[in-house]
Amino acid sequence: MDEENKLYYLREEIDSIDAELITLLESRLKLTDEIGKVKSSIKKPLLDESREKNIIDRIESIQTDYPKKELKKLFKLIMSTSLKKQIDNE
Repeated sequence: MDEENKLYYLREEIDSIDAELITLLESRLKLTDEIGKVKSSIKKPLLDESREKNIIDRIESIQTDYPKKELKKLFKLIMSTSLKKQIDNE
């Protein structure tokens, strides 16, 4: 395989992974919507700082080559997006 074909193949793999990530994020968002509805029905606040801290802390304990600082930023953004959507659905 020449380098141009290799580059094409590698980018195709990234595109496939990106599509999977989007699907997983959408699934996560649907679950957080349901969580927001349950919290509202039982009069719990939508923001659960201890849960968010547990998620961020868990990143420290996982074995990964991905930079943990960047993973934490990513998860904070994901959680912030989920919370905003829960608030919008109230």
